[in-house]
Amino acid sequence: MKRFFYAALFVISLLPVINANAQATLFEYPIAPDTCSNIESRCNYSVQHFWDKCNLTKPFSADNDSLLMEAMLTYFDIMKAGANVNVSLASVRDLMFKAQANHDNFNKLLSLADYLLYFHDFDFIDDLYLAFAKSAVDASWLKKEARNHYAVRVKNIEASKLGAQLYDFEYTSITGARKHLSDAKTGAKLYVIMFSDDGSGSSIERMRLSTDIAFGKMVESGQVEVINIIAGDTPKKWDSDSQSYSSTWLVGASKDVLDKIDLRIMPCIYILDEDLKVIAKNKTVDFVKGLVAR
Repeated sequence: MKRFFYAALFVISLLPVINANAQATLFEYPIAPDTCSNIESRCNYSVQHFWDKCNLTKPFSADNDSLLMEAMLTYFDIMKAGANVNVSLASVRDLMFKAQANHDNFNKLLSLADYLLYFHDFDFIDDLYLAFAKSAVDASWLKKEARNHYAVRVKNIEASKLGAQLYDFEYTSITGARKHLSDAKTGAKLYVIMFSDDGSGSSIERMRLSTDIAFGKMVESGQVEVINIIAGDTPKKWDSDSQSYSSTWLVGASKDVLDKIDLRIMPCIYILDEDLKVIAKNKTVDFVKGLVAR
């Protein structure tokens, strides 16, 4: 809760109280002047000047990793609280340009963005991550392998970002038939695709979806279509593993998705509209039920 509280303090101009405790942050956060008279202008100022007091040329100490993470989380929360999208993206580009003064710092900020941005929830999350990833692609000093890795990631995100029509991937169904995502169009209001692996996280997420009674009724009535895609080769023990899948779901496996769709974490859940356009990612079952109820 600390970081959300901190973001709120930015908006209502109580940061002087927090900044009095220098040990609470890695560096001094900015205070929006009185001339910033509304939430957006205060958030814009805070985002634009957030890293001003951070010495990006000096290596970030491993002892301060938690404080650096706290700073990044606060930075993102201010954006979410009301900063303009273009201001936020320009701030990231400026941050990563300046961070190249110390390559270790650049890589650490990039890794934090990699880790944190899938667990935030705001409208321009994909574009924000792309600003970080593109900075890596453009960093000529970065090893070619690393730049190529982020180039693929940029391509995958742009192809499956919010508002994009998801790539019409091919998969092998549990019956052995070859199918495409577009074959699943049944006139449902929403399509929930869970890309999963054989890890425990995927099993838990399948259980959450399959045991929710209200959600199950939405699937049975045709309002929602659930598609569970194993990202990779067809499981050798599919016959026995299939007991953990709901009989109302479409189930398959696909290697095709691994280099075509943004799957930074597993399981990865995409929520699509009736035209198979991405409207949300990695939401809870309650969120999906709320969309159907509208």
